[in-house]
Amino acid sequence: QVFKMCREFLPDEIALSFDANNGYSVSTAIRQGKRFEDLGLAHFEEPLPQYDYAGLKQVADALTIPVSSGEQEHTRWQFRDLILQGNPDIVQPDIVMAGGISEMRHIYTLAETFNKPIMPHCPSAGISSAASLLLYCTVANAVRPHEYSYEFSPRDNIVALFEEPYELEDGELHIPDRPGHGLVLNEGALARLRLQ
Repeated sequence: QVFKMCREFLPDEIALSFDANNGYSVSTAIRQGKRFEDLGLAHFEEPLPQYDYAGLKQVADALTIPVSSGEQEHTRWQFRDLILQGNPDIVQPDIVMAGGISEMRHIYTLAETFNKPIMPHCPSAGISSAASLLLYCTVANAVRPHEYSYEFSPRDNIVALFEEPYELEDGELHIPDRPGHGLVLNEGALARLRLQ
């Protein structure tokens, strides 16, 4: 019902996805996925518990909509097993969970080797999102949107932490040409937070 209401409310060019947060069994994920196919879902995220690679393969094989997984994996070896055994349509590493920029680069290379589209998982706006976004710009098969969320902290609190924060403009986030992740911390804002 909620998906139908969202689909009716939003313009057709806005793709809708569904994140099950590792909450379904194989049979429920397939049944729900078939419903989503009929509704035109763009992709189905994390339908099963992260350790159920065999079940994930069953779900991905049974559905025509892309199935994504990987936000709970920590290393390139776990991603290797996820790809070989679970065969998700889209790989979703999280830069914080996966050990940072260097390990994430290895995971991206692995996904590219298996021709798996990458859609980074990074629900926190700030430095981790900046690092993830910059690394994602180096990926040839970066065809899926990068998750960018203010879900866990109000936007103004995040923006205040940086001298020149990333800004969304017409639905796009423009990458700075400064070194590193391109963000300069606002020392005054950090000092105020330390006092709280």
